[in-house]
Amino acid sequence: MLNYGRRGPKMRQLMNMNALQDFISVITHGSFSAASRATMTPKASISRRIRQLEDELQTRLFERTNTGFTLTAEGTLLFERIKPLVNELNDIKTDMMEQTGSPSGKLRISVPPVIAFDTLGKLAARYRALYPLVELELIADSRLVDPIREGFDAVIRVNPMADEEMIGIKIFKETLIFVASPQYREQLALGDPLTELPFISIGTHWKPNQISTVLEGEPRHFNVNTELYISSPFITRSTLISGVGSALLPEALVADDIKAGRLLHLGVSEQPELILWCLYPSRRYVTGRLRAFIDLLKETFSQESSIHH
Repeated sequence: MLNYGRRGPKMRQLMNMNALQDFISVITHGSFSAASRATMTPKASISRRIRQLEDELQTRLFERTNTGFTLTAEGTLLFERIKPLVNELNDIKTDMMEQTGSPSGKLRISVPPVIAFDTLGKLAARYRALYPLVELELIADSRLVDPIREGFDAVIRVNPMADEEMIGIKIFKETLIFVASPQYREQLALGDPLTELPFISIGTHWKPNQISTVLEGEPRHFNVNTELYISSPFITRSTLISGVGSALLPEALVADDIKAGRLLHLGVSEQPELILWCLYPSRRYVTGRLRAFIDLLKETFSQESSIHH
């Protein structure tokens, strides 16, 4: 028999979502005043909700000072744990609203300098035309960003390492060609097996001793000595044309230079192909705006070479 006359143990209340968003906003914007301006919420309301959050958690999240605030250890822990969860809840809310309308919200994508900026420019323009309510942010960066901690919805990478926290979608693949400056033409024509070509390593500190290729159906092997490290294939191409070095570069980037005699074609590399991937966190909800971006990304790169000048 159920007894409705007595109350059971008091149910613990969930943390207030608005208070958590205020907490994140204050940290993100650097002050209570800046958070108030950014969110168009009265400063007094933000302060009150954060005090209530501290009371609920029975701990101090901020140490107030004359110049602002610093996070306590507990505040830092809460921020690191709650920020991705609140962001994901907001994404789910936005996506539910998108079911009856067009994608909206902010989309942050990290892209490497290795891929064509004009192709990405066309993609950005088309995405904007199709989804005008989305605030698209493309950030070109050669470093390996942490998409979860740095707030990226997805990252585009070339031949990335396996990562169980990320889901990958293959976008495009490109053949690598071993090319060299024309100044080595006579040296290579002599066929000296001890000849060492100066080599430029792109984006990594990979130092090969030999490059193996296939040219006109015949295997070829070249001894190399790594002398330069350059993060950009475009700068590498310019360096080769200026008379220094050899490198593995995408076929689409060097095809015209080979035809014009600006670069020597030393064969198709036996190294793995250059493969372009779009990666996003496996534990994060995939929003409609990200799905739309990935679909357009695949369509765009299937129509154009991924790297050209």
